[in-house]
Order: sequence, then structure tokens, then C-alpha cells
Amino acid sequence: MYNYHKRQEILDEVHARPFQNLGSPLSLVHIAVLFDGMRGLDIERQVFELIRTMGFEFDIEHQGFLFCDQLPMAIRYEPHNEFYTLTIYQFDFLERISLPVSWLEHLPGALLAGVEILVRKKTGHLLFKGAGNGFRNWSENHFDNRQLTSSHVMNEAAVVATDFQVKTDSSFVQVLVEDTHLLPAQAGLLVQRVCEIETYRHMALISLPMARSLMPKLTVLDQKLAAVSQRTMDEDVADVLAQMMALAAEVEALSAGTANRFAASEAYFALVEKSIQELRESRVEGVQMVEEFMDRHLNPARRTCRSAAARIELLSKRIARATELIQSQVNLAIEKQNKELLEALNTRGQRKMKLQAKLESLSVVVVVYYMYDLVDTALKNLLHAGALLEQLLIVLTISLPLIIVLTYWMIRRLMKGLREE
Repeated sequence: MYNYHKRQEILDEVHARPFQNLGSPLSLVHIAVLFDGMRGLDIERQVFELIRTMGFEFDIEHQGFLFCDQLPMAIRYEPHNEFYTLTIYQFDFLERISLPVSWLEHLPGALLAGVEILVRKKTGHLLFKGAGNGFRNWSENHFDNRQLTSSHVMNEAAVVATDFQVKTDSSFVQVLVEDTHLLPAQAGLLVQRVCEIETYRHMALISLPMARSLMPKLTVLDQKLAAVSQRTMDEDVADVLAQMMALAAEVEALSAGTANRFAASEAYFALVEKSIQELRESRVEGVQMVEEFMDRHLNPARRTCRSAAARIELLSKRIARATELIQSQVNLAIEKQNKELLEALNTRGQRKMKLQAKLESLSVVVVVYYMYDLVDTALKNLLHAGALLEQLLIVLTISLPLIIVLTYWMIRRLMKGLREE
């Protein structure tokens, strides 16, 4: 027995993207960047070069997931199939991290999502009570009295607040976390889940513009299908079938171009749901929870994407059913033509057999005539006129019926052999 050649890769996948043990106060920036047509290896190489310019040191041959801890900062790089994420941590720091604009501009790919998270230890009185250092005052200073989304999370070990609005100065969403009694592992898990929610909800919504643009096209295709299906029976079936095949080709092209994107979005929607469930939210009185916010704002987009994918699949099935009906009509027409052709061939065969019988009878007459004439001539040439010649001619004449029967039998036998061949 020997090890499967990718066994180590499979074993490492279980621990491929761990969450870090974190404490408060903490400030971090998390960004998700699309590959946007670039090769993953090329992007990784450029990202690692930029990380090294920030002073982080790691193996020059390192590939894949990276977490570099160089107090008071750390950085986390995580590659995915079509995007990568970067998370910059600053420990014992409660102000927004300001990344150099030039550094961000040199990052490869297309920026999709970004989130700033500030984590602090609970101070003052209970949530939304007290003054000065209370969480409510802290959140109001950051969100300018906007409608907040807030909840107790991790079995009330912390409180999360955000408005899911992009900051004008950073283009990132800001999230505030108040650590009530988080363990380091819980803090790391909470931060990672918040980052995943923001990343995956953007990835899930990539297919929304595609779904919206598809709706008018699908409506037009629906109308075309209805028009072709309502054809009159006297129309050229072959032309109708050609139109159906053209519609099927259009729908299959749409399906091939969108199926992977819609399937990926559905997977990302599921990941958002799973990450929200792992927050284990409980209500802060008078404020909507993250789950409620996502249900209200994300589910309509999810239903739109599902509807577009379902309409493509349903349209494909309807075209297939209509094509089968038309093909059945074509088959019936072909069977009718074949039946008429067989009947014509049968009639022709019967006529041929009758003509053949007449020809056989005529052939018997001709053969007997020539045989009789030949024997008669031979006898007259061989014998002189007299009683013997007359007697032989009488015998020949009397045997004429027998000659006819024998000739008829021989011709029928010969023709039978030819027909069998």
C-alpha cells in the first residue's frame, strides 16, 4: 500500500483557513478582490511582494493561505476560486487603519468589498444606557444616527453594530464590536464571520445585474415560443421545427453563459446564511438584527437570481416539449407518406405480377409454336411424303396438348427460380 498522491493536500484542507485568537482592543481592515481575468498565481506573487513592502517576512517560496504576525500588526491572505481576501490587523489599537493609497492602487484585481472592524472592551453601563463611553454613543459617533443593525452575538458575549453603508472616505463598510466577555477564540471566530458575511454577500450579488438583464430577453423568448407554438396546422412543419431549433439554441446559449454564475451565487448565499447562524444572534431591543437585515435586503436579490435561473430551465423544457410535439407531427406525416408509398408499391407489384402471368402465357404459346414448327419442318425435311410422314405428323399434332403442358411447367419452374433469387 502507498499514499494517494494528493493525500497531504486533502489532509491540509481541513486546516486550510483557520481563524486566529484575537483580543480587544483591535482594529482591522478586510478587503475582497476579484481576479478579474488574471491568473491566481500571478496575483498571489504580486500580493506577496506588496506584503513584503509592509515589513512582513515569510518564506520566499510560500504559496496559498498566509498569516503573518509581526506585532503590533498582522496580515492574512486567503485565496479563493475567483477572488482573494486580505485582512490587516492592528492590535491594541481602536482607530481606523489608514492604508496608503498607493499601496492599495498596486494591489492586483478589482476591488469588490471592504469592511473596517473596530473591537473594544465593554466600558460603562449596559448597551444603549449610560453616557460618555456607552456603546450607543460610540456607535452614534461612527454612524451619524443612521438606521443601525445591531445584536448580541456569540451567546451575548459581544455586541455588533453596523449600518452596512459604505464610508465615503474609504469606500468600506464599518462594523463596531463591543467585547463583553469574549474568549480569544470566540473573538477570532466572530471577526472572521463578520468578514465572510460582507465578502460573500457581495460575491452572491454579482449575478444580480445579469439576472435583471436576462429578464427582458427571457420575456421575448417566451413570446417567440408562444407565437411558434400557436402555428396553424397547414403551415410548413419543417419551417416551424427550424424555428424551434433556433429558439432552443438561444436558450442553451443563455444557460451555458449563466448557469455557473447562478450556481456560484446560490452557494455564496448559503455561506452568508451559515455565517449569520454561527453568530448566534439575540435581539437588542428596538434594533433590527443582522439576520433580519439580510432577509429584508438580500433575499429579494436571491429570489431574482433564482427566478432567472428557473425561467431559463423552464423555457428550455417548454421548447423541448413543443419540439417533441412538432417532431411527433412530422413523424406522423412521414408514416402517412410511407403508408401511401407502400400501398402504391403494392399496387404496382400486383400489376407487375398480372403482366408477368400474361407474359408467361404468351411465352408458352410462342415456345410451343416454334417447337411445333421446328419438329414439323425437321420431319418434312428428313422424310419423303408418304404414309410414315403423315402418321408422324398426326402423332405430333395429337401430342400438342402434352407439349403445351410440359412447356408451361418448364417456364413456370424457370420463372420461380428467378423470382426467388
